Amino acid sequence: MPVSPKAAEALGRNFGTRPVCTGPFRFVERVAQERIVAERFPEYWDARNIHIARVTYLPIPDNTVRLANLQSGAVEFAERMEPDDMKPIQRSRNLRAVAVDELGYQSITINTGNGDRANTPFGRDARIRRAFELAIDRVAVNQVVYEGMYVPTRQPFPAASPFHVRDFPPTTRDLARAQALLREAGATLPVTVEMTVPNNPDLRQVGEVIQAMVKEAGFDLRLRAMEFASSLQAAARGEFETYLVGWSGRTDPDGNIFSFTRTGGGQNDGRYSNAEVDKLLDDARTELDLAKRQALYARAARIAYGDDVHRIYLWQRKNIMAHSARLSGYRPIADGLVRLQGVRLQ
Repeated sequence: MPVSPKAAEALGRNFGTRPVCTGPFRFVERVAQERIVAERFPEYWDARNIHIARVTYLPIPDNTVRLANLQSGAVEFAERMEPDDMKPIQRSRNLRAVAVDELGYQSITINTGNGDRANTPFGRDARIRRAFELAIDRVAVNQVVYEGMYVPTRQPFPAASPFHVRDFPPTTRDLARAQALLREAGATLPVTVEMTVPNNPDLRQVGEVIQAMVKEAGFDLRLRAMEFASSLQAAARGEFETYLVGWSGRTDPDGNIFSFTRTGGGQNDGRYSNAEVDKLLDDARTELDLAKRQALYARAARIAYGDDVHRIYLWQRKNIMAHSARLSGYRPIADGLVRLQGVRLQ
């Protein structure tokens, strides 16, 4: 995103503490874990469409508390609500909600090459990782935790994208095959695996459901709940075996796969590396023919997620946005960013 070169040079690595960018609002203050405040910037090129004078962002990780704040009027807008919030919101005369398929996904990142935590049977052997995936019932997890609202997947490209690989569907649960793969790999049962889970209620529940499922195949899944920002930092350092984490998504497929799967990619926390996949992703970046580019990504997906199982994709989520009936003019967009152009608060 465009930032001020002068401010970036002056603040260096501390630029994030007082960002200067090009949007309709300018930064006022940030109190860690409490609030971020921005105010209307009158010199924004489309300032006449900005009718909100001040925005305060409140991090509320607990789903129940977030909904209660919306219902009480303490907040006027809440993003990324949970599926079970939809019914009480729809029953309220004072609230509105909209659900839009997002461009990203929820997945399990696997440490296959980032430090000592990769040096496990799970990190070294794709057969054990495949057994783990086959022990998971994506549809059942979706039903239990998200009321069936999300779309099970095995790839980073959403179903609406022209780059979605139609003949690479999610695996179905197969305990017999999972157990056979563990025997083939010579695994000592139970196979102990640790999963880092961001500390919010729905993802903790997802972890618990997966924990129960994979136990039936021969895995002892141990959950490690962490504050989200801390979990991101730990993953980058290689302090994880598996990591339940999502990505908001990008319109172009490169933004959903390259940095996560390419050798040396900035978000390739598991340090997965496959020279053939690297070449496919590099070629796809410069290929202009749609059909040829689709084929390159399809081949990369089959190797990275089918053969190597370096990451287990679970589902594409929905962005569920909710707001006060006093707020008008909001237009939901699949990338999940909240744009306040045209928004008014009565």
